[in-house]
Amino acid sequence: MTHEYDVVIAGAGPAGSAAAAVLAGRGLSVAVLDRREFPRNKLCGGLLTWKTRQILERVFGPGVLDGATDHVSDRYEIFHRDRLLAEGRSPEPFVLVKRRILDLRLLELARARGAAFFPNRAVAECRPERGELATAGGEVFRGRYVIGADGAGSVVRKRLGADREAWRKGLAGAVEILVPREALPGAVDHPRLYAGFVDTGYGWVFPNSDGMVVGLCGLMRGKPDYPRLLRDFLGFHGLLGMRGVAVYGHPLPYGNYLKTPYGGRALLAGDAGGFVEPLLGEGIFYALTTGRYAAEAVIEALDRGGEPGPAYARRIRRVLVPEFRAANALRWTLFALLRGAGPGLMGGAVRLFSGPLVQAVHGLRSYRFLLPKTWD
Repeated sequence: MTHEYDVVIAGAGPAGSAAAAVLAGRGLSVAVLDRREFPRNKLCGGLLTWKTRQILERVFGPGVLDGATDHVSDRYEIFHRDRLLAEGRSPEPFVLVKRRILDLRLLELARARGAAFFPNRAVAECRPERGELATAGGEVFRGRYVIGADGAGSVVRKRLGADREAWRKGLAGAVEILVPREALPGAVDHPRLYAGFVDTGYGWVFPNSDGMVVGLCGLMRGKPDYPRLLRDFLGFHGLLGMRGVAVYGHPLPYGNYLKTPYGGRALLAGDAGGFVEPLLGEGIFYALTTGRYAAEAVIEALDRGGEPGPAYARRIRRVLVPEFRAANALRWTLFALLRGAGPGLMGGAVRLFSGPLVQAVHGLRSYRFLLPKTWD
């Protein structure tokens, strides 16, 4: 069975739903395929920065977070193990959501504009030159263009011939659990970040209405023993030996964005193209942004002729890549300070620049020299 659409999208996460909402809003026929039914659980701390909330409203309209917001706090703390390095209040609040609820909301809004959703369609093959996605069940979805928003293990990316070794070098391992609020000593009603538990990475404790999200993320270079690292982090918080707690894990792009995120009639967005900020691993904003950029590049190509890939890549290089490069340089600088001089010097640097750094996390400043930032 073959289905024909203007655009077919692999993946119904934020990148896929953003692309679908933009395309369907312009009257194009859009099919969104996902291997899961929605709502579905998704490993993610669920922290939304100011810039993320801005693009959510730009793409999906005002009130997009109504009913999806789970917790709001303007406080933050940064630790090296049990040593407090920095704390303060953010100029904009951190909004925490459950991805199960947020992703369903975004998909529903895209469907309300006319996008068709096909759950339980695991993409088994992509034929980028023909604009086709084939499912494990034998269906073929053909479009004038394909957008691969199918995550870090993207089938679309693999068919575009991306350098697999370079991709693996920039992958991080991420593990996360949800524990009852009373399991952690003391009330935690704001985001906490922890250095010192994993090389080139960090741990986190985020509150939500179901309890506390406890996670760990770091580069997989040198094949770190993640079960041991997680036991260390959980033991530090007194959480070892808990029963009935599920551990979720998956690879996370952590500095391996693709310079050429397209090929044939296919474009890559979100994690599929490695578009994750390499300091704190923020991905939702960049998924939404690249999903929107990919859709707008396709619209322009259909309206004016030409191919969308080069224009899409130029926009990413102009707006996003400078942030990735600066965040990556800051990451290696901070961890070099930690390894070479210990947490005292790293903590001093974080405290000295904590205000501008928090503004850079929100997108009010650029990671490049911490200058004021204007987004497109």
